[in-house]
Amino acid sequence: MAHPDDPELACGGSIARWAENDRVYNVIVSCGEKGTWDENTSPLEIASKREKEAVKSAQYLGVRKVIFLRHPDGEVDSMKTLKLELAALIRKHKPHTIVTHDPWSRYFHPDHRATAHAVIEGIMIARDWHFYPFLLEIGLRPHRPGELLLGITENVNHVVDISATYEKKMKAISMHRSQLGQLPDWRRRVRMRVRKDGALAGYRYGEGFYKMHV
Repeated sequence: MAHPDDPELACGGSIARWAENDRVYNVIVSCGEKGTWDENTSPLEIASKREKEAVKSAQYLGVRKVIFLRHPDGEVDSMKTLKLELAALIRKHKPHTIVTHDPWSRYFHPDHRATAHAVIEGIMIARDWHFYPFLLEIGLRPHRPGELLLGITENVNHVVDISATYEKKMKAISMHRSQLGQLPDWRRRVRMRVRKDGALAGYRYGEGFYKMHV
């Protein structure tokens, strides 16, 4: 995901469910150092604070490790190495499910769109033999994930039941304290979304995704 709080906002309830039985890794592309409305706060201070919040929240949800790529906030589209970084991580960790932003959503941050496209390209590189032969030389053999989930999306075709993990999602979001002032009325907004998505599949609370087989 693009920023330190994006996993919890998009799929915190699903992460908590998956972590009960599987290994979950959060990959955070940017430092999020511009994520403040306080003109007197140093971007370095914000980046450090947000990393700590991301680790704390992820550990609470059961995530095995948070991987920080530390690219500049707001400049993800100019990071030419990102697709290769992601491909290498896919080959190393061999995930079945990958979750990222929906790049075609009406409600997107430019970093979300850029991250999502890099993930899609990274999956292609990771699964095929003849992209970047040096990956084979360092022992990273091709890996084809089973599915790609895009969220937050208006085109939901797959819903994860988070009725049992909704409260954990909300608490995990609240651990990103540096961001809460910039998320006005976030509890109501998140609750409305997970109720709406859940209703599509007959759940009390759900997280909706556009599911693609890769």
